[in-house]
Amino acid sequence: MEDSILRHELALERAFLEQHVSGTKVESRDTALLTTLYVPDGALPTELPEIFRNRPVPFSAEVEIADKTWLISIERIAEPPGVIYLAQDITLMESREAAQRIGWGLFALLVLGLVVLLTRIGTRRILGPLDDLTRHIARLQPGSPVARIDSRYEDMELANIAATLNQLLDALDAYVQREKSLVGLASHELRTPVAVISGALDVLAQRDSLGEADRRTVARIRRAADDMRADVETLLKLARRSGDSDQPEDLDLADGVRAIVAELEDGTPQQAGRISCELPEPAPVIHADPTLVRMLLRNLVQNAVRHTAGKVHIELGAHSLSIRDAGAGLPEHIRARLNAPPDRLVPEDGLGLFIVRLICERLGWLLRVRRSDAGGTVLDLLFLPDAARNAQE
Repeated sequence: MEDSILRHELALERAFLEQHVSGTKVESRDTALLTTLYVPDGALPTELPEIFRNRPVPFSAEVEIADKTWLISIERIAEPPGVIYLAQDITLMESREAAQRIGWGLFALLVLGLVVLLTRIGTRRILGPLDDLTRHIARLQPGSPVARIDSRYEDMELANIAATLNQLLDALDAYVQREKSLVGLASHELRTPVAVISGALDVLAQRDSLGEADRRTVARIRRAADDMRADVETLLKLARRSGDSDQPEDLDLADGVRAIVAELEDGTPQQAGRISCELPEPAPVIHADPTLVRMLLRNLVQNAVRHTAGKVHIELGAHSLSIRDAGAGLPEHIRARLNAPPDRLVPEDGLGLFIVRLICERLGWLLRVRRSDAGGTVLDLLFLPDAARNAQE
């Protein structure tokens, strides 16, 4: 705007003055906003107003003097020869321009605030039902039965999604119930032959007609039947995923370790002497289901003995049990699976590792691979504070 005034308005004023000055004397005119001065060539020196003083010819710029702002234009004219000084007071215009800038800034902030408010309202209106559906899904927990998702949404798309998820939950519930029925049938079918074997062994024992070698064979069969019965009970407990069937007792872990070692050496005499134990006195006492603990210890010790040719060392601490072997170390995929979350573990390489992780989860213990390299593997069982506190109680 200032440039337009300098180039056009003041140029028109200069042209007007060129036509109306006499050319023989100094002439000045003042209005409310415009100050003009004509100084002819050859005129006696005169005192210039402050706004024109000490300025070169030609001159064109915006100048601030005291509390006012001026647009000054100084040009030499050829006819009549001389210099025309022009100064226009734009203080009022500058004030209005500043006020307009403030006004436009406030207006922009207001519009921005309205945009943000409307955006938040629109976002909540659009995403609110989706967030609600997400919260419903997040609250779903495995159980019997799984709660269904409320499908009463105004948006047809979300209602369809909720209905589809409910159909999936219905199918999953039906699958779980079918698996539970299968577990119940398997429980009966597996227990019956074990009971028959145990009964037959009792009959043989009552006849007392077996020789020493046959009695040792019958003893091995009885141990195998007892182990199978315990394994069946353990697997059924794990399959039910509920702790209602657990029967926790105060267990002396040192006695449990000795029993497992004795059982392995008695069943496979060639393994005698390979397992060394470091058991403290007094040994730690834990409160847990003895069947689960026995199967956990047996799987870990058997795995260490079966996959190594060297010594296996068992060290029992106040809140931990370590099993160290001198093998080649666990493969990378096995180590990754041991450290995986329990809900992502699947029995890809047999039941041993799968059962170990499930039992640790059930007991509330931690299983950790502390070392796995060419020097062997160390597996740590860590008893959580809850188990230790229950034992103290």
